[in-house]
Amino acid sequence: MEAVRPKWLRSTKGAPFTGIGSLEADILAIVWEKQETTVRSVYETLRERRTIAYTTVMTVMNNLVKKHLLLQDRTAIAYVYRPAIPGREVAQTVLESVVHKLMGGQTGAAVSTLLGLDVDLTAEQVDELRETARARFGG
Repeated sequence: MEAVRPKWLRSTKGAPFTGIGSLEADILAIVWEKQETTVRSVYETLRERRTIAYTTVMTVMNNLVKKHLLLQDRTAIAYVYRPAIPGREVAQTVLESVVHKLMGGQTGAAVSTLLGLDVDLTAEQVDELRETARARFGG
């Protein structure tokens, strides 16, 4: 039985969906960093890096609310946005989706790719990496 996919990872138009777009990712990174922000603040931050319209930022942020990735507080004149899901959780889900869809669920191949290795890892090598990560980072 397949695990239930988070609402934000489901397609609303029937097309396959494996993650979030580049602009969505940029906006989410800003919101995760600030923890509480407005469209204007996100727009000003993005404008330092690229040419972008305020209305584009507003539209994308509203879409992220619809995808349940951002929370929107409408009590103030300028709406306040907060993360609905921690960034680490979103990244993990996107990576799992990509590994499942593009790599046929081959986690060893995915780990090899992420680590810049030229060969697939055996199950034993994956276990060794997992133990090393646990020892170093806890968990």
